[in-house]
This record gives sequence, C-alpha cells and structure tokens, in this order.
Amino acid sequence: MLDIIVCEDESHQRRQMEKIIGEALKGFNNGASITLSTDKPEAVLEHLEFFQKQSFIYFLDVHFGTDMNGIELARRIRQVDPHGYIVFVTSHAELTLLTFQYKVQALDYIVKSDTLTLEKKIRGCLAAAFEGFNTARVKDKEEEKIITINSADSLIKLKLDQVLFFETTEKEHKIRVHTSTEQIEFYGTLKQIEKQVTSDYYKPHRSYLVNTKNIKSIDKKKLVMYMVNGETCYISLRYLKGLIEKCSV
Repeated sequence: MLDIIVCEDESHQRRQMEKIIGEALKGFNNGASITLSTDKPEAVLEHLEFFQKQSFIYFLDVHFGTDMNGIELARRIRQVDPHGYIVFVTSHAELTLLTFQYKVQALDYIVKSDTLTLEKKIRGCLAAAFEGFNTARVKDKEEEKIITINSADSLIKLKLDQVLFFETTEKEHKIRVHTSTEQIEFYGTLKQIEKQVTSDYYKPHRSYLVNTKNIKSIDKKKLVMYMVNGETCYISLRYLKGLIEKCSV
C-alpha cells in the first residue's frame, strides 16, 4: 500500500489539498488514503519512525513556520524512505533549484495556482507514483531474493521467503536465523540485514526481524506473534500497529 502524507502549515491550503487528494483517490480505487495531514514537519518524522520500511507519497510545502523548511524535511525523509515519492506544493517557484542541490529526488514541484491546475497536477503525481510503486512490486516478486549467510563453518545461501525470522543472541553482534528446518548463527547486526531483505520483513522489536509472510497469528494482548512452525517472537507495543498494517497488505 502506498499512502499519502500532507505537510502544509497554512490551514486553508492544507484542507484544500486534503479535499483534492481525497477526490482524486476515488478514481484509483486502490485503498490508498491520507494517513497524516499536519502543519508540523516533526510529526512527519515521528510518523515515519512508527511505520518502519513503509513508503509514502509526500505533498510538502517549502516554507513552514518552524526552524525546519520543507526541503530539509524532504532530505530527512529520504534517509528513512528512499523509495517514497516527494511532491513540493508551494508558491515559491524560485526555490525549485534547491531541491536538486539537496538531492531529494522530488517527483514534481507544483506551483500553487488556480484550483483546476492544482487538481490536474496532483492527480498526475498520484498516477505516476502508483504506477511506479506497482511496477517495483511486480519486479520484486519476479526476482527470487536470496541472502548469503557467512557462518563459522560455511557460506550458506537462503531464500528469504523461507526464512521465518532473524533474532539477536546473547553474544554481541551475533545473529540467529530461523527457518522451518534449522537455526544458523552468524556474525552481523539486524540493521545490516534490514538492508538486504524484502519489503515482507518487519522489525516488531529491537531483537527481531520477522518475515511477515510466515506469521501464523498475533496475540495483541500478550504482544506475541506465532510463526507457522510454532515458534514465537515478541512485539514492542509501539510497533504493534505497524505490524498489523504490514500483515494486512
């Protein structure tokens, strides 16, 4: 799912964008929605911290009434969401070149004008983002993903769809990978592994990186998930909502 985030400090403009985007989304019929609309750039970053490894379409103003401007916000978004789609909607056409200097790879730079032009531009950006996102998903499914594990005795290649989860061990910088048939320990960190796995993976706890396709059930009260082979992993409360949404995709 590719949802939308709006960050605009002028309330009238923000409501206008919400209305335009909401109407445009009805034409795509893909379940996408505005999950955050705010005048605070810090709220966007907090939202991204909660929804780990999920990409969004961002409609950002350039100037906010805060210390952080929209282009700086975009730069920080790129650090956690490298595949998201950033669109600047602003009355400051002269700042277009700054987006290139900051290397934020914006999808578009829309200059605020009449409502009809704004609607056309926003609809076009949504169409381009959804098309790009769907193409990338198809490509990911077509490519068989493999991770190489360098254990003490051998070099092992594992299909990522067959992995249940990775977990930290008592030994520093040592990871244990679980499949339905074996467990293998090797040196590394979950942060390193996160960069190699597919979008099916989610980190519900600082000690686990889980293949959500191999989750059998989630106990929301006990904050425990059960894998298809009966093994369990813990869930941090702050990541429970994100896990449930990931499993619902």
